[in-house]
Amino acid sequence: MKKGSIYRFIAFALMFTLCFSQLGLLKTQAAGNPPANEKTLSIGKAAKGTFTEPEQAQWYKINPSKQDVAKFSHYRIKLQSDDEVNITVYSSLENAKNNVAFDRYMGYSYKDEPAQLDFPIAWTGPYYVKVEYYGSEDGMIEEDEEDGSTSPEPQPEEKTEVPYTISYEGASLPPSQMMEEECPAELSTSQKENGKGILKDLRTIRDAVLSKTASGKDLSSLYYKAAPFISSKMIVDKSMREQVYKDLVQLKSLFTDVAKNGASSTYMITSADQKAINDLYSIAYKSVPTALKKDLEKVAAQTKLKDVTDLNVSSVLVRAKLVSANSVSTKAETRYIVKLKDGANAKSFKTKAQSKSAGIESINPLKQSAASFDNMFVIQLDDSNAKSFSTSSAQGKMTAKQIQALPETEFIEPVQEYHALSMDSQYPYQWSLNNTGKNDGTQHADIQYESLEKLLNGQKLKDTVIAVADTGVDSSLADLKGVVDTKTGYNYVDRSSNATDDNGHGTHVAGIIAASANNNYSMAGINSHAKILPVKILDASGSGDTEQIAYGIKYAVDHGAKVINLSLGGSYSRVLEYSLKYAYDHNVTVVAASGNDGMEELSYPASSAYAISVGASNRLDIVSDYSNYGKGLDITAPGSDIPSLVPDGNVTYLSGTSMATPHVAAVAGLLLSQNPGLKPKDVEKRLTDTAKDIKFDEKDAPVYEDDEESPAVPPAPGYDYVSGWGRLNAYSAVSAQQLQAQVNTFVSTQKIVTGKAQSGSTVKVMNGSKTLGTAKADAKNTFSVNIPAQKADTVLQVVVTNGKASASIRAVVQKAPAKPAVKAVTNKDEYVTGTSKANFTVNVKNNAKKLIASAKADAKGAFKVKIPKQKANTVLYITATNSQQQESEEVKVTVRDVIAPNAPKVNPVSDADTAIKGTAEANASVVAKVNNKEIGKAKANAKGQYSMTIKKQKAGTAISVTAADAANNTSKATTVKVSDKTPPAAPSVNAVTTKNTAVTGKAEANATVTVTVNKKSIGSAAANSKGQYSVKIKKQKEKTVLSVTAKDKANNTSKATTKTVTK
Repeated sequence: MKKGSIYRFIAFALMFTLCFSQLGLLKTQAAGNPPANEKTLSIGKAAKGTFTEPEQAQWYKINPSKQDVAKFSHYRIKLQSDDEVNITVYSSLENAKNNVAFDRYMGYSYKDEPAQLDFPIAWTGPYYVKVEYYGSEDGMIEEDEEDGSTSPEPQPEEKTEVPYTISYEGASLPPSQMMEEECPAELSTSQKENGKGILKDLRTIRDAVLSKTASGKDLSSLYYKAAPFISSKMIVDKSMREQVYKDLVQLKSLFTDVAKNGASSTYMITSADQKAINDLYSIAYKSVPTALKKDLEKVAAQTKLKDVTDLNVSSVLVRAKLVSANSVSTKAETRYIVKLKDGANAKSFKTKAQSKSAGIESINPLKQSAASFDNMFVIQLDDSNAKSFSTSSAQGKMTAKQIQALPETEFIEPVQEYHALSMDSQYPYQWSLNNTGKNDGTQHADIQYESLEKLLNGQKLKDTVIAVADTGVDSSLADLKGVVDTKTGYNYVDRSSNATDDNGHGTHVAGIIAASANNNYSMAGINSHAKILPVKILDASGSGDTEQIAYGIKYAVDHGAKVINLSLGGSYSRVLEYSLKYAYDHNVTVVAASGNDGMEELSYPASSAYAISVGASNRLDIVSDYSNYGKGLDITAPGSDIPSLVPDGNVTYLSGTSMATPHVAAVAGLLLSQNPGLKPKDVEKRLTDTAKDIKFDEKDAPVYEDDEESPAVPPAPGYDYVSGWGRLNAYSAVSAQQLQAQVNTFVSTQKIVTGKAQSGSTVKVMNGSKTLGTAKADAKNTFSVNIPAQKADTVLQVVVTNGKASASIRAVVQKAPAKPAVKAVTNKDEYVTGTSKANFTVNVKNNAKKLIASAKADAKGAFKVKIPKQKANTVLYITATNSQQQESEEVKVTVRDVIAPNAPKVNPVSDADTAIKGTAEANASVVAKVNNKEIGKAKANAKGQYSMTIKKQKAGTAISVTAADAANNTSKATTVKVSDKTPPAAPSVNAVTTKNTAVTGKAEANATVTVTVNKKSIGSAAANSKGQYSVKIKKQKEKTVLSVTAKDKANNTSKATTKTVTK
């Protein structure tokens, strides 16, 4: 290992602190004397002081009056001097004694450049001001006018007297983003793209690494003394700025690794890194006065470090006592959480896991302080098994996959990291509480805070504990004094009871929830009935792992929290899901941020079924572009440009779903103050039912590429994948709870909206801007509003008002219960039968929709309703009603005619007829058939009379006549035989003489032939089958005229044939 001079490491450490003044949220312990002989400053009056030698400090005190607190937001403190003099402002005597100051309240003045600090009136005071002098520079550096180069001009080393003037005045400043003071690194990199990433890494190193030890804090205090001198030189020396930038770029990889891995960084310092460190230290050393050079040399002598080339960062940090050895892990991140099955033998598992061949370095219960989960352990695998789910290990040691296969294991997962979800921004108004429409906002696009305050004014509600599981909370601020339960709070990052904020995120969240209102300090929180339980689970960089968050959730549950705010996000974890279910099962409402990626996927734990997921909206009442969205998003709340407290006392604007979440958590707390018995699902329903619809309908439909799938499932009525159920309306939610307003489910077949509300409340049902009906809640706290029937899926608003309370509750018209399936009903039936939903009541109504019968379906849904017999074509209406008395749509049934008409009557038909006539059922269709062949048809008139045309039929033909009604019911047939009405042909007669005693000839077969003389029969006989006949007669005289006729069996008589008798 190479050895080198000690100052090389000091340069390395200084570079980790070169941007300490960049982030105003870091409390830094600075060296110096405690307050002594302090003088009280008066507003508007300057005080003068003088230093007679270097390294002197003089103290002042400011007492904020009630008038100042009410009138001003800040004190503007000014320090004027010709020499470089430092100034530090402390928020309390305790902080002054302990030398704890905020970066942004440290400054320095020099000739023509007074120091000006805007100190917020955010603490009760008094405030303490320290003015320090460390001596003058060894030489002034002036810029060459032509080429920008510099050259030193020796100056006297120290002055005998250094005078200064200090004063302060009141100022009213709007909220702003965090102000960032200058530091040497910023001056050299502010215009460089690379510088942005370098500065971010340096800040992370400062907050998450160096701020954790006394040595790190001491080193930062030395930097604060040196910063004014370094900065003044870099301002005028371009080549110096360029050199610093060049050195920072060289060290960029080192910074990135340390920012990512913290004290466990294994980055090896190269010779090029060493040279950059040397250069940077040299620049710092040459810039400071003699007194500070001695301090640098003193620190260097005490450190006793050699050349750091080829050393890894963690070993250097430990040896310099800038980090704790306990915080360093030189191995790859191999921690896992194992959950054993219920009833599993933990001893057996530990025996297997701790065997030498297992390669598991440690196994500990998932237990910290008072928070623990049964049968859950944290294990750390050997380096050789760092690939968590490899299928095998060359050394034969256990992998995560093999641990999962153990019979005792329910699941194993790596410890994951989660991050706070916020972003910086700057706008001048606290619009989320009262949006006036100014500054490009939309009027009333807020949570209706002012109406909420009027509603709650004078009410005595129980305090509800809201856990802020975050970066901690600074309780020293006046607006949070008495609000934060510091005694119960816990820190899972440092494993201590000190849950003070070292980032600012958690304090900002807590301020949104519960900053004291109407006390003239700072701002107004939403919930004045909340107690904040600070649970620090995120470190100074805003990051935390699975263990810390799981511990924090259980700790909050076990220590009385009724609401937990999780303004953080990451990947799914079964361990966290287990802890979220623990909270849910203990009736603790968890509120989580949806994420800031602008993606159609919720961050976890917002995506958990056990949390209320919250997206962010802006002052235009539109969902913010960065807000994650998608299925499962519950609600949105103001999240862009939200002002709230940070530990340095300022009210600062931040944006993100982190800022939206505490709005919802605060209102959830109010609901639980109204009714501590509410369960998480009740709280969620109250919040979402009263949310304001801010769905934005785009005119242009989205275009999906060939490889993209359009959303398959349309959202439920009233729901939007981008904004959830709408934007939080605190006033409406709390009003609804106060009025105990509840709207019963109603369906499209109902013309009445029912529910519960405080007696005397006015209830109005709205469809958009149209009022559908109005009613009053009765003495039994119920209401019934008559409205026109609405289509299913129509979104209505039920507005309940009483006194100062007014709630608008979303009510979606539900689809009616399923219609019954009804079998055909005939005019013979005495029952209506079919199937319905099990145990539904089936109703039968007549044409006037008056109930005539009902019956209950059985467990399988079959029903049988007894009814009187109905006439054919009678209309019936059948419905099914569930246990909530919600009726299905009607099934219209027309009674079928299944009774055949009577057989028709048929008039006689002869072989001479060309029509068949008779009577049948009115309007029946009458058909005549011979040998099943239709010969004619006709329709009876309203009186039943019919007449059909046919061809003449032979005598004796059987004609079958039927009648069919409109339902095609056919009567029995009436059979009629065609009668014979046609006489036979006149018979032929052979010659008859006076000698003949018979008349012969031919006639119709079988006809009866009669012979008459003078119309008197003289004889008759039947013709045979051939028509031959022979009629016996007496002999007739000559010239007697015989008349011969033939009569058939139908008694039809032919014309007569005459024959004269001859000789």
